[in-house]
Amino acid sequence: MAFNIDNLFSDPKKETDGVWVDFYSGSKLKIASMESKSYKSELAEQARKHRLQLDLDQDNEEYFDLIQELTCEALAKHVLKDWKGINIGDREEVPYTPELGKELLLTSSKLRSFVEQAAGDYANFKADMEEEVKNS
Repeated sequence: MAFNIDNLFSDPKKETDGVWVDFYSGSKLKIASMESKSYKSELAEQARKHRLQLDLDQDNEEYFDLIQELTCEALAKHVLKDWKGINIGDREEVPYTPELGKELLLTSSKLRSFVEQAAGDYANFKADMEEEVKNS
């Protein structure tokens, strides 16, 4: 029996546009791949912009905070694309914005971990998987 190398390939459109992934209590997150060019380009651009700040002593707490902020900004812009069924406080069905996504990714390590794990799972972006059609 031979291995079909096609099993290792993902759909570039799904990697960039994202796929719907089940989250908690019936909610869904639209997640793009952390391997997408747009995400990696954003990280590289942020590193260039903040080069001097990133040259700080890596044991410094400010270094860690800056890395977290830059990573969450890139995740909110290029990886977490949308959501359904998300309530915040007393607001129901809150629409997704990258600004709100960044804020929540920065303050919820559980959300950030979920997004990073789903975005790093190439099986979510395989060419033969059907993407759920987004309800308008």
